[in-house]
Amino acid sequence: MKEWFKKYLGWMGFGILMICTLIFIVAEFILNITLNSSILMIGFLIMGAADFIKDILNDKYFTKYSEKVKNAIIVFIITTTIGVSYFLIF
Repeated sequence: MKEWFKKYLGWMGFGILMICTLIFIVAEFILNITLNSSILMIGFLIMGAADFIKDILNDKYFTKYSEKVKNAIIVFIITTTIGVSYFLIF
């Protein structure tokens, strides 16, 4: 499973950004529903976090640190992303 995340987590983040962008475009321009543009920022935030986690797993960053420290950094990134997303929604 870790190898899959090493390979495809960046693409998954990019897909989430595209899904959020398509939801915003369809709701705003086709269905004429006014949405808050924070959905675009949330998609960009998730994409950035996913790509950064992928780079950590591929040993591009934090190469001198142990796996325990890397896992703590990954958990911090995930909780920060969830917290900022919650803040942007409300």
